[in-house]
Amino acid sequence: MKRVRYICYGKTRKQTDCDGQTGYTAHILDGIIDKLVRQIFERMKAIPKSEIVSACYREKMAQRKSLLHSVRSEYVKAAADLETLKGEVIKTIRGESSFSKELLNSLIAEAETKCRELQENLEAAQAAYDEGQAVMASLNTQYNDIISWAEMYDTASIEAKKMIVSCLIKRVEVYRDYKLHIDFNIDFTQFCEGLDIVTIAA
Repeated sequence: MKRVRYICYGKTRKQTDCDGQTGYTAHILDGIIDKLVRQIFERMKAIPKSEIVSACYREKMAQRKSLLHSVRSEYVKAAADLETLKGEVIKTIRGESSFSKELLNSLIAEAETKCRELQENLEAAQAAYDEGQAVMASLNTQYNDIISWAEMYDTASIEAKKMIVSCLIKRVEVYRDYKLHIDFNIDFTQFCEGLDIVTIAA
């Protein structure tokens, strides 16, 4: 029986500087992906929904809170710097400032632009933090989708399995000796702590 192979067209046509193999046996590569998908599903099913979703929620909200605090600090500093520059205007009028009028106007304009940009970032970060319920709803939906796929995967047809895998995986990069780098459509790192799902070897 003839073996099906995946061919690296970029390398065969000398379009890329790739140090990987020219071709990869299809059933070996498909088997690695299948093993990985099963590992993910087993990991997901082994953890209670309330536990895993709550942990993901806390992590995501902690990230958003950290971003909010960081942006707020930047904005407060930029606003203070702007006020300091504006205070120099009076000193300039009195002849007490080391800044020329032209330089001061330029610095104030730059500071005002920076403050506006940071204020927009601050508002976006605040809005993201305030969307706590939406985050929880999104995590619940993702979890339910993954579990439903996990329950049907073992008995699914080849076509159905391919559909499930395409829902899970965005892109697969294959390196020498079948080492893979996988980009997922869903952020599995938030669900599968402790499982190496970014890089895996046969």
